[in-house]
Amino acid sequence: MKVVAYKGQYRVTIPKDLAEAKGWKPKTKLRFVEDTGGNVILKEIKEKNDRANKKNN
Repeated sequence: MKVVAYKGQYRVTIPKDLAEAKGWKPKTKLRFVEDTGGNVILKEIKEKNDRANKKNN
């Protein structure tokens, strides 16, 4: 992967096979998290309503 500048922001492209393996689709919300070792981790942001719906089903 490489970092690309676009309209004042930086972007990376997630390989399609990785996104599909994680179940990520277009419009899935993700965030970057840095651990104590300096590694950057990409995590899915779960909506509160999604969590509540899963608990009730």
